[in-house]
Amino acid sequence: MTKQEPPRNEKVYARSTNSHPAGPTPPPAPASEIWDLIDRLMSDEPEAAPKKAVPDPKRRRGEARRRQRRTRWRRALDLAGTVVWLFVGVKLFIGDLDRVLLAVVAPQAIGVLDFRWLLVLVLIALLMLLFNWRRLGLSTAYVAGFPLVILLWKIPKFLVKRRSPLFIVGIAGIVVSISSRARPFTIALAIACVSGAMISSSEMPWAAVGVGAMAVALLWWLTITAIDLLRSTAFIRSQKKLIDGIFKSKLIERISTFALPNRVTIKSWSVDDAKKFRDGAGYAVLATRALQFWAACLDQYRRGPSVVILSIIAVVGLTAQVMLAFTFINFGVYIASPSGFSATAPPNWWTFAYYTAAGTYFGEISALAPVGALAIAAKLANGVLGLIVIGTVIISICLNYRSVRAETDAVGAARSLNEKADEIADISSRQLEMTFEEIEARLRATSWGLLGITRWLATYADKTKAEHVEGR
Repeated sequence: MTKQEPPRNEKVYARSTNSHPAGPTPPPAPASEIWDLIDRLMSDEPEAAPKKAVPDPKRRRGEARRRQRRTRWRRALDLAGTVVWLFVGVKLFIGDLDRVLLAVVAPQAIGVLDFRWLLVLVLIALLMLLFNWRRLGLSTAYVAGFPLVILLWKIPKFLVKRRSPLFIVGIAGIVVSISSRARPFTIALAIACVSGAMISSSEMPWAAVGVGAMAVALLWWLTITAIDLLRSTAFIRSQKKLIDGIFKSKLIERISTFALPNRVTIKSWSVDDAKKFRDGAGYAVLATRALQFWAACLDQYRRGPSVVILSIIAVVGLTAQVMLAFTFINFGVYIASPSGFSATAPPNWWTFAYYTAAGTYFGEISALAPVGALAIAAKLANGVLGLIVIGTVIISICLNYRSVRAETDAVGAARSLNEKADEIADISSRQLEMTFEEIEARLRATSWGLLGITRWLATYADKTKAEHVEGR
């Protein structure tokens, strides 16, 4: 009896390598062998010969003149954008200032303003006649988006020119802290403005409602400010939240992780493979230095003047808000009960502003004095809130507590960043079997492009650490 032959496809499968059990995984290649191979591949890669530029004096002078013309044109556009947006802001929030100015300068020509559309049309036609479409379109877009130009170009350019991380972090801290309260401030401001308009109407029911709404808005805003003073600054809180989010997402690990090749795969490496491994090791170094730089910036912010400036802004702002609110409140009380005040002459708005400023310190003025119960109660409330806001023990305790909280949170955030940087450096050193400084030296030998940035970050972090040690 003959043995049955298996089908052909089974024979082929049996002879294939996939049918055999997997062999042992080759050991990883030594780090010294990897870097030697990278050096050899990098040195064998042909470099493009740099083109020697022949200096041309006429070309240089032409480029200088064109650069000057562009600078003058940009400055003209900056002036035009400033004027246009100031005019828009005045028209939206103040009123027809152009009509008021023209009425003072040339009252007989005030009727010209009724033909604004004709003036704008003539201006557009003149611009189209003088400039080509490309320049006119770009200039119009520049002026129309001038606030975005300031926010996205001029301010970052100014900060980069300063080359001061402490200055940049300080400005960022002040901006974030102020913008974090923009929403409640806008709501309180809207309520206060509506209340002030109701009080200024001088009609009894509306004035009484305005006084009550103004008092509620003021107390609500003072409560929000007191809670904010008892917490750390918004910038430190946002930094802690950002750091926790980055650590939870494992973003740093994905950037700084690189795989070691084994002894088999390294033999088939190309220049691109060498560059990928070098870039992976470089990103680990960059992530480490960036985290150390971030921690140094937070430490500088903690010891910098930004927290003090924010506290001063808070106290000054609260004082101005209390004085302005009570100016309206006292004026509304006067409308509700004129006999509650004793005045040498009919009081006006500035009289009540002066009266409120003096009442912040329980002072008196001869032009206006409270005699009625409601007027006296308003003056007492003005003085009590003024003393609470102005440098009293309560405010001092709040500000000191805020500084301590800011210092504690900043130290904790900086410690987390430094611990993560040490962790990445330790992992990289163990993978490559060399110190972190030796990795940087290897990257320097292979001319890694981002090494200058890492060196600058490390210099600032080391300088800040040394200043901190000396300060102790």
